[in-house]
Amino acid sequence: MDLGFYHRQMLSVFLALAFLAPAWPALEYANSQALTEQLAGLARQEPNLVRVRELARSREKRPVWLVDIGIGSDENRSTRPAVLVVAGIEGNDLVGPFTARAWIERLMKQYREDPPTAELLKKTTIYVVPCLNPDALERFFASPRIEGGGNNVPRDDDHDGLVDEDPCEDLNGDGLITMMRVEDKEGEYILDPNEKRLLLKADPLQGEKGSWKLLPEGIDNDHDKRWNEDGPGGGNFNRSFPHNYQYFTAEAGVLPISQAETRALADFVVAHPNIGIILTYGAADNLRKTPRAAKPPGRAAVDERDVGYYETFGKLYRKAIGLGKEMETLSEPGTFSDWMYFQRGRLSLAVRPWDVALARELSEPSKEKASTAEDKKEGAPTDPNASKTDKKPAKKEDKRDEDERKELKWFDEHAPEAFIPWQAVEHPDFKGQRVEVGGYRPFALANPPAPMLAEVAAKQGDFLMELARRLPRIGIGKIECHVLADSVYGIEIHVVNTGFLPTVLAHGETTQEVYPTRLILDLEPACFLAGARTTFLPTIAGSGGTAKARFTIHVAHGQEIHFKVVSMLGGQAEGTIPLLQAAENK
Repeated sequence: MDLGFYHRQMLSVFLALAFLAPAWPALEYANSQALTEQLAGLARQEPNLVRVRELARSREKRPVWLVDIGIGSDENRSTRPAVLVVAGIEGNDLVGPFTARAWIERLMKQYREDPPTAELLKKTTIYVVPCLNPDALERFFASPRIEGGGNNVPRDDDHDGLVDEDPCEDLNGDGLITMMRVEDKEGEYILDPNEKRLLLKADPLQGEKGSWKLLPEGIDNDHDKRWNEDGPGGGNFNRSFPHNYQYFTAEAGVLPISQAETRALADFVVAHPNIGIILTYGAADNLRKTPRAAKPPGRAAVDERDVGYYETFGKLYRKAIGLGKEMETLSEPGTFSDWMYFQRGRLSLAVRPWDVALARELSEPSKEKASTAEDKKEGAPTDPNASKTDKKPAKKEDKRDEDERKELKWFDEHAPEAFIPWQAVEHPDFKGQRVEVGGYRPFALANPPAPMLAEVAAKQGDFLMELARRLPRIGIGKIECHVLADSVYGIEIHVVNTGFLPTVLAHGETTQEVYPTRLILDLEPACFLAGARTTFLPTIAGSGGTAKARFTIHVAHGQEIHFKVVSMLGGQAEGTIPLLQAAENK
């Protein structure tokens, strides 16, 4: 995006000030100002490797940064195979921006210390958008702290003609917007008999009658008997892209790509067709479990010819983070990742880098193995004379809320401050009724406790390094040239894909957004007896796949012919055909 004079001047001043600022603590979430300081410092350390520029300005005039990593000129980097990482696209994603920035630091360190990484960055371009939604990020640092998925564009959530008229309020003055439970005969919840901090939906089939309501913390400002249904908060950027866009839903925004930030991101990917792999941090995830496949592909089912790549990258991802099995994941409508695959034909991966379900799964296997080993110990006490009739039938365990209880137990063991104990308050809307405020802190369920950030970022970084090594990559294989007659030559050129991915995914061929690889000979059209100056090659498989192009040409003896191979996602390669040598070998 070409900045105006004013923005360029402001950017220069902003970065200059950032260079003088102290480093932000390594294991803390960073607000927009701190992120700017961090990125500016990184760009100053390695100016030939890391470039930071403004991609857009948010509604509240905060910069949205783009980091371009790679060695070489702007022109060279724009034609090399590229990876794009987008974080902070959802308002409650804090760990994504932290991980993105940590990976940039890792690339810089390994560029200096690890020759394979240095070589990789000479032939690969890395694009990182550390935080697409800085306005939403600021809610974590504001008071009161309130979690939301969108930015702060005013929105009429309840369709009453008024905008943002019923926000949440901090009733107990702790600086956090949590939940409130109200003892009410018309409620649909009961106290969980196994965990009094949790509520359980009453089941009439078990003779249960609800006695509690569960609401966001606040009051009914517009007196419509609904609480906090229209507070500040606009569209969720990761619900506002064209594929499977849900019109008229609360988070989708007025129109697809209708915000300056999302439009700038869309314009960027269109202007940089060399991007072959995209990874988006957010609520959706297609790596913990392989996505569904279909022929033809549907709204949420990838082309069956491409599903093997998703399966492979899923295995790599689960290995990198230590996950021993597939886990159920979310699929959200209107995501950036879906748009990049289904409409732009790129390998597009979505990751939810942390949630408590994943944290539990990663911490439980050792306990399960220990328990199994204990059960199998020889010499365990048994009573061979015990009669089956002596055993009392075990009371059937209530499995409802089991996952929620396990989540709470995990937090009790690892981050007890994440759950705010319920506290009774006086509520103007519920006079004479018991009202309690408490529950999980904002952002606690989607982001790891600060002491775990380094480990999460390191594992994600391991996987990101694997991504960068698995792009398609075009090279020149065997070249054959034979003299057919006086000044007439038969030429065969082999083009090889030394990368992992094919030059075009199957769905990329369907969308026609990824152009075929082309081979261009530097000859006038009149020289061709068979073939043409530009030859379009079929899709070239990865891991050494080859495509051939044949020509019959009429040129003067001793001439050298230059040619170029151009792949949208696999880069470019050049070669020379020495006709003099071919004549001598006749």
